[in-house]
Amino acid sequence: MKTRYFFTLLTTIVLFHVFSVHAALPKPAWKSGQLILWNKTVLEGDLCYNWLMETVLFRHADGRVHTFSANQVSQFGWFDFDIHKYRQFKVLASSGTKTHTRQTFFEICMDGSLAVVRNLRQPRGLFKRAFSHPAYFVDQPTMAQNTDYFNYYVYDAGHLLELDRFYTDIYDPLMTAYDKVLKRYIYEHNINDRNLAGRLVLIDRYNSLVERDAKTASVKGMTVAPE
Repeated sequence: MKTRYFFTLLTTIVLFHVFSVHAALPKPAWKSGQLILWNKTVLEGDLCYNWLMETVLFRHADGRVHTFSANQVSQFGWFDFDIHKYRQFKVLASSGTKTHTRQTFFEICMDGSLAVVRNLRQPRGLFKRAFSHPAYFVDQPTMAQNTDYFNYYVYDAGHLLELDRFYTDIYDPLMTAYDKVLKRYIYEHNINDRNLAGRLVLIDRYNSLVERDAKTASVKGMTVAPE
């Protein structure tokens, strides 16, 4: 009897929450930006990206709205005034078979020798369907700044390498040329390389070292032409 009462009460609470939530679905958050189609056509106007649906809405000056997918768009972006940064999204091959490759939008979080990208971490767990309305996955500040919503990868030579497997798939194969420097950096700055934030700091430091050495090599390779 108690078990039956518990599940009845739980169901009532869940349904009440779902109905109240769906009654106040968030509206599209438009940002002024640029969208580039695969045929190189450039469109400028208001953009709204939905992480769950993997579609970007484009609003023309006359109010007309078009929906684009990764099969139509190669990249898009806008300046985000909330974080004072230009945010760029590109289409990358996320998975596939011998006969078909799935194209997916990824946000570029960090550029350089090792580029870091991210996409949505798919909703999981109990009542997933009840709390996964697409309207809640429109890009907005509270979502964009919460790393728990996303999967992070290093994109290297056409492969997506998970930051969850940082040392196995990323550090050991790609970053050990600066192993001593990076380990000293970890020690001096007390970096926790077991969490996402610490790993992003290390990748950023690695990219800076690669860029610095490339510039140094370029300067050394320059010769002064005789007068």
